[in-house]
Amino acid sequence: MAVIEAIALGIERDLEHLKAISQNVANVNTPGYQAVQSFDVALNGHNTIAQQKIAPKYGAIKDSDRGLDWAIASKGYFVIEKNDQLFVSRYGRFHVSQDGWLTHVSGGKLVGESGAINVGHGHVTVAENGQIFVDGQQLEQLKIVDVGQVLTGHSGGLYAFSGSVSEVHDKQIKGNAINVSNVDSGEQMTNMININRHVQSLQKAASAYDQMMNAGINELGRR
Repeated sequence: MAVIEAIALGIERDLEHLKAISQNVANVNTPGYQAVQSFDVALNGHNTIAQQKIAPKYGAIKDSDRGLDWAIASKGYFVIEKNDQLFVSRYGRFHVSQDGWLTHVSGGKLVGESGAINVGHGHVTVAENGQIFVDGQQLEQLKIVDVGQVLTGHSGGLYAFSGSVSEVHDKQIKGNAINVSNVDSGEQMTNMININRHVQSLQKAASAYDQMMNAGINELGRR
């Protein structure tokens, strides 16, 4: 029975890995999306579970025709305040709300060195060093941070985070551009093929074990 349970748990872990791959493939064209890495972790040297984390690499940059599309060309994340919580994001699509707040596509407010940024109703631009200008006058400095660990994603390209938070001083911001997904389609396809093969091998092992048990029972029945 222990053998069948081990095989079933192995297949269950593989299905969790496939779920993560499917999520990545579905978001290959989602701006700012951070791919999920799924892997096996041994607990206490006995039990093995599937665990996920956000891939630490960054996606490429694509030009945009929107003046309030901003890409991060260095390491780090935008800081977004939403529902009294702070999140990070590589999806730099913003607009100005009716009351003048520089607002993220998720509905949260973009955070600068002095807090959430209110630009009024002037013309907003950003410099390469992250300085924000309104009608040609410097207003605020973007807050770009690096975090200890990026956690699960939320709607609108937001990510929770944990661990240390440090400001990125050598930030590089590009206007009229957007960070694209960091999903590597070729890597995801290779992972999917390998996991499918592993599932098939486990299924064959289960079938062989079942046949062996049946043969043993039949042999005992003839004695």
